[in-house]
Amino acid sequence: MDATAASVGVVLSSAIERLRVAGSPTPRLDAEVLVAHVSGRDRSWVLAHSEAALSADMRSALASALDRRAAGEPVAYIRGFKEWHSLRIRTDARALIPRPETELLADASVAEVLSRLATRDAAVVAWDVGTGSGAVALVLALELRDAIAGGLVRLVATDASPQALELAAENLAAHGIADRVTVVQADLLTPAGDALPRPDVVVANLPYVASAEVDARQGSLGFEPRAALDGGPDGLAILRRLFEQLPSRAAPGATVLLETGVDQAGTIAALAAPGSATSIVPDLVGIDRVLRLQLPD
Repeated sequence: MDATAASVGVVLSSAIERLRVAGSPTPRLDAEVLVAHVSGRDRSWVLAHSEAALSADMRSALASALDRRAAGEPVAYIRGFKEWHSLRIRTDARALIPRPETELLADASVAEVLSRLATRDAAVVAWDVGTGSGAVALVLALELRDAIAGGLVRLVATDASPQALELAAENLAAHGIADRVTVVQADLLTPAGDALPRPDVVVANLPYVASAEVDARQGSLGFEPRAALDGGPDGLAILRRLFEQLPSRAAPGATVLLETGVDQAGTIAALAAPGSATSIVPDLVGIDRVLRLQLPD
């Protein structure tokens, strides 16, 4: 292949068309990201250097990446990471890919712990339940690093999947904070009150997709682990089990922060124990995204 045929611009145009024909919903973005990935550059470089040549090895790596993307595999799995909350999160089929909307849950969680630290003398125990890749726990551990080191915050991350916990541990270690988080395989809150302290703050991004939607396996749903997505017939089965555990496993007066699907927040709030106070945090486009529950004392 001559230099012109192997230029970034020519290769990018071919990649866009390949993904467009394959049915990618974002062929240009996907192609730009993948060309940047195989060339070891960022998207801005790709767009500014259309005449630069791509080596044979880069073109071969791109062909493989395009095959995977054309088959529907998420770009985050192909690259092996996702930029999320200004962090690089390792991603693979062991856990769900962190979504942009989950950044809202992470920010609300940090704010909640800080609020509690400002109004009490005792240490705050926070649990990230269903941690998956460990993304939310990672934000909590980084933002609360000093409070954790000083014994003012205890952070626990749980998941039922040992594979997901391996990935979470890798992400925590990659950011130098593995010693700041207790990572435990568990069914939601089951160790609380036994081997581990009951949480004052429960943070959870649990499966909330209805089984029928997961069965359709459209887009990334065909590649991400089913257990991290399938919330049962109405999407709320696992959340109901969490609510069943809260009275005995969470600390009195605990705060629960939950990511919810579209039009689910009100239904989930109705599951709360009598006397609970509820509020809803919308995302940037006005969709109810984070449900906050204040459990009774």
